[in-house]
Amino acid sequence: MIFAKSRRSANKLVYDNRVKIFTYTGNSKLEDKDTIITSYLMKFFRDTEVATFNSNVKLLNKKDKTTITSGYMRYDGVTRFAQATKKPVLISKTNDITIKSDYMQRDFNTPYARALTNVTLKHVDRENDDKVTDGFANEILYNMDNQIALLIGEPKLIQDNNTIRGEIIEYNSDLATANIMGSANAYLLETNTVTNENNIIEVQTNYNVITADRFFIEENSTKYSNSNVLYAYGNVKAMFYEANMILKGNYIIYNMDADHMFVYDEPSVRIPDKGIVAFGEWIEYKKDTNNFKDIIFHNDVVMIDYADGLLIEGELLHLDPDTKIATASEKPYAYLEDRKYKIDSITIQMFNTQEKLRANGDVKVFSKDINSESAWLIFYDKSKKIKLWGGNPTIEQEKNTIKARQIMYDIKRNRVEANIVSGEMPD
Repeated sequence: MIFAKSRRSANKLVYDNRVKIFTYTGNSKLEDKDTIITSYLMKFFRDTEVATFNSNVKLLNKKDKTTITSGYMRYDGVTRFAQATKKPVLISKTNDITIKSDYMQRDFNTPYARALTNVTLKHVDRENDDKVTDGFANEILYNMDNQIALLIGEPKLIQDNNTIRGEIIEYNSDLATANIMGSANAYLLETNTVTNENNIIEVQTNYNVITADRFFIEENSTKYSNSNVLYAYGNVKAMFYEANMILKGNYIIYNMDADHMFVYDEPSVRIPDKGIVAFGEWIEYKKDTNNFKDIIFHNDVVMIDYADGLLIEGELLHLDPDTKIATASEKPYAYLEDRKYKIDSITIQMFNTQEKLRANGDVKVFSKDINSESAWLIFYDKSKKIKLWGGNPTIEQEKNTIKARQIMYDIKRNRVEANIVSGEMPD
């Protein structure tokens, strides 16, 4: 025979000696160490020390200050194991966590609670302007001591209209961090204010998408602000809808609130509608308070425009993803017509207009057909012409050397047109 160690009370008690069941009705209460369970109706099985509770059930654990409310609960006094059904809700006021599900378990020998089927989690971050994080999964295992919730079975987190998914999510409500493992993806809301053709201000929204093998998200607190930072690892791809660009790498650091991203380990940027792809040792993407966007490529930079057969190399390159204007500096080179013409200058710019490319300062052109020097150069993509001017431009073609105020070279015809000419043209 097992002698009950718990204490029980109610407005009314009925004992059935035949089946050895105590029935408590009205304000029924069971106390077992740090655990208190109350309900309208309680049945206590003397031989097994199992108690069942019906109607307005509430479990309170004084040690971790958590409660579970439900329509039905079963408690084993020997194993100190509770099971709740009929809309169980776990509330941890200490951790500001609320978990709801169809079925819930609480093992009082451990700090764990387990929720199964249609599980939701809500965390209110009191230290960060009551920011709310919502979680969803088929199962949640929650540790009361370290405040870590493990979300399993199609898990997702929603915060500030951003949605994070993965195979398994580990959410730490104490540190406000999330570890997303396996097929991680993030849908991040972007909101922009624009002026339409009727001069009316509109708010446009869309979702940017980031995918990777794994995410880690943490709250980065400074003296002036708090921001969420996403670290993405392995096969990372960031797709920005409005700018129509795709960033790739194997490691990304992304400040989601400041819209500031760093891409490492074989990083690249693709702009599909323009046929442009660019690479660098590392890439930085940022957007300022006026919504001006800039992509900065550092070290061993290569940009290829497949549509126009144009290539730019250098140590530093800035790309505006809205206008698609690129500016290369620090030993830049440009190659035209599938590397037939090499351009060397102080800075090189690529445009999305007829003036496809502009070189500024100490410009030199090298090719099998011509060599030239000038202060500035413009390459016209549609007409396939190169314009040289400034700094007494000079062009060498075969054995001819021409100097002029302005020189136009027609690539298609291999023809030179010069204004105010001087030079040597031997027979």
